[in-house]
Amino acid sequence: MIHHYLPKLTTSLQSLDERTLRLKESADLNSILGIAKHMLEHIRRNTQRYRDPNVQFEQGIENTFPEGECNKETLLKEVEETFQAFDEALCVCQTVEMYDLYHLVEHTGYHLGQIIDRAQRLTGARYRFMQSGISETALKAWIVGD
Repeated sequence: MIHHYLPKLTTSLQSLDERTLRLKESADLNSILGIAKHMLEHIRRNTQRYRDPNVQFEQGIENTFPEGECNKETLLKEVEETFQAFDEALCVCQTVEMYDLYHLVEHTGYHLGQIIDRAQRLTGARYRFMQSGISETALKAWIVGD
């Protein structure tokens, strides 16, 4: 996640201005900020579980897309810290439940796709991740070690 998703998220968020970050295109859609904050909370919860497998959460976050008083620079810092903390917790974790890891990756990928799609459409930017080395081939090489 830190090598494949973090650069994509950071690039997408950096291309936005404050207004676009908070824009709700319709009443039933969340803003990019709300989606990002939701995704980060999910990563933080999994980080906590890797640090303490006995941690319990009183309620789910399925419908929680907070915005608060967060600006772009604060969000970018929060993104970096959250992904770094996850990476560190995963590296020292004794046991990884594959379902939980797959679910986290799927959940993060889903919301990252939303953010990338909206950010490109709203800004006209084309991030060209594959051309910059963020591709399935590069991911496989990183994982397998080729």
